[in-house]
Amino acid sequence: MKKIIIAALLFSPFTMYIAHAESDYSNTKTNGEKVQFENSEKVKINAPVISANEFSRSTSIPEFKPRKYRGKVRNEHVLVVLMDFSDSKQSTLTKNDTHNYYDNYTKSYYNQLFFGNTYTAPDKKSYNTLKSYYQQASGNSLNIKGQVTGWYRAKKPLKYYGSGEDKNVGELIMEAAEKAAKDPKVKMTDYDRYDYYDLDKDGNIYEPDGLIDKLVVIFSGVGESEGGGKLGSWSIWEHVSEVPFTDRGNPKTIIGTKSKYSSFYKKRLAVAEYGVMAEDSTVGTLAHEFGHMLGLIDEYDVSPSSVDHAGEPVRYWSLMSYGADAGKIHGTMPVGMSPLAKSDLQQLYGGNWTLGTEINYRSIDSAGKEFLLDQAGIKGSNNDVIKVNLPPVKKVRAGKVKRYNQYYLLEWRNHNGLDKGLGSIYDPFGRNKYGKGLIIWYVNESYEDNGNLKNHPGKSLLGVVDANQKPIVAKGGYSPVTDTQIYDAAFNTRDYGNYNSSADYYFKKPSTKPVTTFKDSNYTQQSLNQLTLREAGRVLPQLGLKIKVVDQNNEATVAKIKIYR
Repeated sequence: MKKIIIAALLFSPFTMYIAHAESDYSNTKTNGEKVQFENSEKVKINAPVISANEFSRSTSIPEFKPRKYRGKVRNEHVLVVLMDFSDSKQSTLTKNDTHNYYDNYTKSYYNQLFFGNTYTAPDKKSYNTLKSYYQQASGNSLNIKGQVTGWYRAKKPLKYYGSGEDKNVGELIMEAAEKAAKDPKVKMTDYDRYDYYDLDKDGNIYEPDGLIDKLVVIFSGVGESEGGGKLGSWSIWEHVSEVPFTDRGNPKTIIGTKSKYSSFYKKRLAVAEYGVMAEDSTVGTLAHEFGHMLGLIDEYDVSPSSVDHAGEPVRYWSLMSYGADAGKIHGTMPVGMSPLAKSDLQQLYGGNWTLGTEINYRSIDSAGKEFLLDQAGIKGSNNDVIKVNLPPVKKVRAGKVKRYNQYYLLEWRNHNGLDKGLGSIYDPFGRNKYGKGLIIWYVNESYEDNGNLKNHPGKSLLGVVDANQKPIVAKGGYSPVTDTQIYDAAFNTRDYGNYNSSADYYFKKPSTKPVTTFKDSNYTQQSLNQLTLREAGRVLPQLGLKIKVVDQNNEATVAKIKIYR
């Protein structure tokens, strides 16, 4: 398996203030000033995540009311370049190569897939596009625009760019940019609108800086993550990264371009970050990778050791894990993001990504506090999320004691809006459904990500707390991977039976009685050690906290929860 270095988020010491990750490359301006192109240096808006009222005690459960947004809309302009190869020509895939098969992968198809309101999948049904997914995810505060150009023939075969862990992909990206620059229908300066790093130090990020903001290259063929088709491991692994800088530490510039805002070689436009996706990429893959371009990390375990364990407890609950692959046709119905990802984007860009209430565990007593939670898949007028701050984690790093934030993020999930895909999932054992109800996320910022979970099961940056920890066991004593184990992780007052209603589904629950109340005392190191699938569990701070689903409206779109001790 190839290892792709992609952008990752780093936590700042401030609550819910999360910055972009570091890059390995640096740039020298023409005036000799050294500039480090680190995503952590991108300027954050730090827009509020929590509501003005700290506590929102509820007395009744209302009907769901959509939240209207009248604020500023951020426009992201994306240039999509189609590239094919002598050993992998465009539109030569077969039905045996991909589940996302079309007779012809045309420029108009990609234009619709990226920038339309809906697109038509191979089953002839309409689904969200990249644009409409992010419109819904952002509560209409992000709009994706752009154009598609190509197909163009690359100078060398695909296997050249995909060899050696994709070491030559940077060459393909620059070829694609130069091809686009020669197209009279493409105005390259349209794709440089933001100064993400405030390179000129004037405090204004809403101006060009000489770097292309969002460049996506589509390569003909199957991505290596999906087997690579006829090229296998010689194909390219879909990813987001940066074009390696020149030997002098400068970003590579695009021949034939010019910008008065550029401080790079010959005042040309330059390329740093890019995304590269396969010809048959689904909208789920596009949405996941675009999440990286916005600054989100992978929420699955990306470490080499991940192949040796059952998987982190996120899986299909979030776009930035396996949720990108949901849908009757794999990847056509990507689910919503985790509340952590949404709060990251709210802090970075402002807008309408998430709204909620924040409380401290010290303010919680036996009487408790009640809150209303709206369904997470559609923006509502009540809380999207409740954040419960816990005492900081203390760890010794470099001989010094450091304090890290830890907290719960509470949300209400069902199969509406962006979460419709939770009702149609293919896991390793057939078609499955994920549950409905209260999802409790535990965040521990002393971990940078969910990597290397094999070495510390139950402990990582982010994970869902499983309401039903008891392992699901099939005939013969077989237990599933985490994908299946946490499908019923939601706390609820209602019994939905076996979500996987298919008669031939391999793993069935002997009891479907709902779990209404979370108790942190049920999630200790000792209880984790007793699990046969420890990767699916969480080890939580023991504070005597309880969280109960009190009730919900008839449509299960608004719920009342109680937090108490």
